[in-house]
Amino acid sequence: MDRKQAKKERTRRFFLDAAKGIIRAEGVDSLTTKKIGEKAAYSYASIYNYFENFNGLVCECLEELARESADWVAARIKGETPAERVVDFARLMIEANAREPNVYSVFLSTNVDYGYFARRDGRPFVHPAYPLLLAELERFPELSSGGERGEARVLADILTYVFHSKLHFYIRYGTPTSLKRLHAEVEEEVRFILDRVGRRR
Repeated sequence: MDRKQAKKERTRRFFLDAAKGIIRAEGVDSLTTKKIGEKAAYSYASIYNYFENFNGLVCECLEELARESADWVAARIKGETPAERVVDFARLMIEANAREPNVYSVFLSTNVDYGYFARRDGRPFVHPAYPLLLAELERFPELSSGGERGEARVLADILTYVFHSKLHFYIRYGTPTSLKRLHAEVEEEVRFILDRVGRRR
């Protein structure tokens, strides 16, 4: 990488880090190019020299925040059996997102055009925690993992809906009324689903 390209990447990094800091502190709806420029100590008008548009910047922030969350979860999963590890994964996903509701708000926003990822990569955005969950489910001898829509993948989708719907109601509407209760409800539902899988032996 030559000096010009290195400088460009450093400036992009300043903008991304500034935007992520604002999202963490205030939420995505408070994010503006002016705030990003002020925090990064660069002219906000120059943001468009480094990103396709404002939505592109937000999507790249979302991508990095998702990766950080997935890495945090991956480093902490414990359990001796596949079922214990999936339950722990669920607990950690709730913990990672509930402790940073402003970060999770990016994934709830209707103002983010997720089509950015399909245009950039030719495929839609997939949260990097999803392959972690899928890998854990593929440890279950009761589940077939072959094919595009193997049983493990279908179950991963169902569990993902459980996490996201529970988080959505907790963060947006305060239901349930405590993080402890949220953990209990998610664990109960995950164990219920996994118990049905175990009975197939």
